[in-house]
Amino acid sequence: MQKAIQIPYLDHASFATECSLAAQAGFRHLSVSYADLPLGKTQEEWQAITADIQGILDQNGLTCVQSHLPYYFPFGSSNEYYDDMEFALRQSIISSGQVGAQYCVIHPRTAVYAGYSMAQSFEDNKRWITPLLACAIQHNTGIAVENLPIFPQVAFVRPLYSYNPDHLIELVDYFADPHMGACWDFGHAHLTEGSQAPRLELLGKRIVCTHIHNNWGLHDDHAPPLYGDIDWQEAMEGMAKIGYQGPLTLETHCWYKNANLSRSFYQHNYDSILYLESLMLPKEET
Repeated sequence: MQKAIQIPYLDHASFATECSLAAQAGFRHLSVSYADLPLGKTQEEWQAITADIQGILDQNGLTCVQSHLPYYFPFGSSNEYYDDMEFALRQSIISSGQVGAQYCVIHPRTAVYAGYSMAQSFEDNKRWITPLLACAIQHNTGIAVENLPIFPQVAFVRPLYSYNPDHLIELVDYFADPHMGACWDFGHAHLTEGSQAPRLELLGKRIVCTHIHNNWGLHDDHAPPLYGDIDWQEAMEGMAKIGYQGPLTLETHCWYKNANLSRSFYQHNYDSILYLESLMLPKEET
């Protein structure tokens, strides 16, 4: 099974450094995040970014298995569109296809303007995702909609669309295309009620990629897998039960500025993903 870690592309130097550390730790696969790039870049700049990403991946013996697209402010409303964001989304999809990503992870949007209506959110997401999926298919990649968290520390905010697996099911099934799937974010799921295995079973084969990180049920910490209180035995057995064969992709955040500490961060993450993979194997294979 492909074991990957997500690295944001900010500039050549930082991406090259992080990719080198990931490769040294044992990773051979990567998720490229375009979410932190400033908006307003030209098409020529996007072409240069794509060439730079591919060159760094090649230099480190890495392949891109998925990407993370830019996203609107989570509590913004699904009836608001901005030209610079829509352009960045399309260019990120094109870049993802060119560097080999199988799926581009996208945050669904919520109809805040309609009182957080989940039904209206579904309609708005259908309309918004349709041209993005067409762009993805044209450029040999796909779209994976991600489950978003509930934020228990923000009492006045109502749940965002896609916190419920039924929302992912209705979106994926509406498009009914092999280029469309779901990305299961374990950390986000942990910020909602209930164990993860039943929700995984509901989604089943619709899950095409993952975001793996942990928290303590209060904040979206994006901590390494074993820092937090997710029941990984239950969750990974749930993944095995649905026959998941896609990449196991870490979306953990490293705040270290020291090279040796960063190196230990990547090694710990790689060892952790090996452990999680072992939980999916039949007992006699572990």
